[in-house]
Amino acid sequence: MNLRVIIDGRPLVPARSGIGVHTAEIAGRLDVTPSPVIASHAEITNRQAIEHCRFRVDHAPNGILWQQLVLPRIADADVLWGPHGTIPITLRIPAVVTLHDFSSITMPGRHLLKTVLSFNVFISESLDRARRVAAVSKAIAEEAVRWFGVPRRLIEIVPNGVDDFFRPGDGGGDYILFVGTLEPRKGIADLVAVWNSLPEPRLPLMICGDPGWRVRVPSGVGVTGWVDRERLRTLYQRARMFVYPSRYEGFGIPPLEAMACGAPVIATRTGAIPDYAEGAALLVDPGDREALRAAILRLQGNESLRSELRDKGIERSKQYRWDRSAQLMTELLSEAAGA
Repeated sequence: MNLRVIIDGRPLVPARSGIGVHTAEIAGRLDVTPSPVIASHAEITNRQAIEHCRFRVDHAPNGILWQQLVLPRIADADVLWGPHGTIPITLRIPAVVTLHDFSSITMPGRHLLKTVLSFNVFISESLDRARRVAAVSKAIAEEAVRWFGVPRRLIEIVPNGVDDFFRPGDGGGDYILFVGTLEPRKGIADLVAVWNSLPEPRLPLMICGDPGWRVRVPSGVGVTGWVDRERLRTLYQRARMFVYPSRYEGFGIPPLEAMACGAPVIATRTGAIPDYAEGAALLVDPGDREALRAAILRLQGNESLRSELRDKGIERSKQYRWDRSAQLMTELLSEAAGA
């Protein structure tokens, strides 16, 4: 469709985490002409999945100043997409914002100050100004209604997803895998404590993700740091099990990717994880270390259960595809622009 779209590209500037993945996978699939403009305050070096998009860089000392002072002046388009949840308060064109979570509000002590400031200061007015709101899960949509009074009729669930790149492999690994940014709310302390309590011989623990903050991984635990998609897929495919003990999520992409790659999954009931994983993974309550330990021991010693969860996870993941999410976002942007 003919629709001029500009995207706040700040989530794509650092190494991609959840919001960056969401932004890239949807931006690269938007069915609009001309191709979307991704604007940012610094160079976007990783252009995987967004190669056909157009790019504009207006350098600024930090992303918050750029968003509020520069983006309104360069937003020459029919509609703006704010994938980080906020928009410039002086924006003069229609906008759609995406809500991933409210963790900087509910648990500010578990975020860097710049993250808290960039979101908390502008989220209320952004939601008031946005023509349409996308939420990655039903839980986040309900929080937007309850806390900010967003009318339900303005909200659409646009979930995260996977594509055919994440597919089952031959297995063969013999380790417990965690994938995610190393930050307190991901429950890494719970996982390490439980892993240390497992009887010997225990499976090695592998932690994969960008270094965050306030998380110390003890010796004896494998840490890969950030890895590219090919390496990440291999890690998923070869894991004996994937464990995701997050204390709070808006969605939670890694368990879905792990399921698509055939890894049996243990995860917590938070965000969208119960929506897409119930019955296809072992779920425990956030922070319940005893339940987490029991689930790991159960899965470790039961090959038939691992096989069952592998098959169910692969099938369930097929219901969550980026193509569908991009289609929903294209429709939202069109409606917001009045096209």
